[in-house]
Amino acid sequence: MSVCRVLLCVSLMLLYSVSSQADTLWLKNGDRLSGQIELLEGGKLHILTELAGRVTVSVQNISTFETDNAQFIKVEGQADRALSVEASEVAGEVLLRNGAPEAVPLSISSIEQMLRPRPIVEDWVWEGKATAALDIKNNGTEQRDLDLAVSARARHGDWRHVLGGEFERDYRDDVKSRHVWNADYDLSWFFDEHWFWQTSLGYQRDHLSDIARTKQIGMGPGYEWWNNALGRFETSARIDYVELENRDGSTDHFNALGLEWDFRRYLFGKRFELFHGAETLVPDDPAVDYVVDAELGVRYLLNSWASLSLLSEWDYLKSSEQEDTNETRYRFGLGVTW
Repeated sequence: MSVCRVLLCVSLMLLYSVSSQADTLWLKNGDRLSGQIELLEGGKLHILTELAGRVTVSVQNISTFETDNAQFIKVEGQADRALSVEASEVAGEVLLRNGAPEAVPLSISSIEQMLRPRPIVEDWVWEGKATAALDIKNNGTEQRDLDLAVSARARHGDWRHVLGGEFERDYRDDVKSRHVWNADYDLSWFFDEHWFWQTSLGYQRDHLSDIARTKQIGMGPGYEWWNNALGRFETSARIDYVELENRDGSTDHFNALGLEWDFRRYLFGKRFELFHGAETLVPDDPAVDYVVDAELGVRYLLNSWASLSLLSEWDYLKSSEQEDTNETRYRFGLGVTW
């Protein structure tokens, strides 16, 4: 057999194996979709196809579907796990394989929620967003704000890596009022299904404020409450060491207790995403009681890779010796994921 024939056979085998692993959705009008079923919730099924991207189909238009992937299925308040879901000859029905000798028939309309369990081993998952605000008038002040952020997450076995960076530059009446960029890296080791130990590194460069550079390192435990196709929520606590380099050349060092949480939740069948994250530092500095850096926003998913977002950011510093710092910013922008 020639090399070309061998390569052709291998390619056909790979193509067949990939296509055989694809989920299949049959519609009542006779159409069929192949791809990866992501979620069924709120009477909508979301399937990620190779040609059309993410497609949303109403349950009432589905005849049946099948998938070889394990699924968590919630019906009338009860959740169960199916090893696979097979197509049924009865319209509006599927067959569940959960280890029993016979498949269990289930009406598709009775499924309140169906999603794939989070795999233990994951490849790189990249997330990125870019946000730019339009010029607006606020109390006679002309504002021009730019915020660019990118983040990457990777999970493999018991380890998770999170790398992020952000650049901010704001103008008020053509005078630069903010010019900051920062980068951070978190390494987490999951010693339990939910518990993990986190080590964090952070660096911030500020071109305008009295604190020119901030370096931060910390470690401590965290707990991942849930992480699935609907989003995630986790909390963590750390003991941080912070070094501040002032613009006059002096440096300050202190330890701090860091509290952090991250919440993401898809709504209305993965059309909207609500996200909220915050970090609170309680330093051993008598001049500062605590520092809060929080964000709250909603993201509208245009398709499988583009989104519009409305974001509110809040920076608060409670001081015992000087005036408190309280700053809130609102941003509207375009985001991409890959």
